[in-house]
Amino acid sequence: MTNKLPDNKRNIWSAAWADALRAISLGWDLAIPICGGAVLGYFLDRHFQTGYVVTMGLLVLGVMVGFYNVGRKLHYEIERDRYRAEQEQQEDETFWQDSGSSPESA
Repeated sequence: MTNKLPDNKRNIWSAAWADALRAISLGWDLAIPICGGAVLGYFLDRHFQTGYVVTMGLLVLGVMVGFYNVGRKLHYEIERDRYRAEQEQQEDETFWQDSGSSPESA
């Protein structure tokens, strides 16, 4: 006995997982540059004996790079959603034109 989901349920779950993975990716896009800058700065400060100067500089740079990455990714996601909405609207208009009726009469 197999326990298969119908196609519409499978599509909903796959879309939900894809959205969750994109959200997790945003966290990593922000965290890695910040932590990387702090760790690299720490080791450079120890090597050159400069106190916390390089650590603070690379930490600030990591924050800026992280937020730039998140902004770029969000912009891409918004454009992708906008494109998909336009495609769905065009498909709906084509469907109603081909069927010879309108959505209001259905």
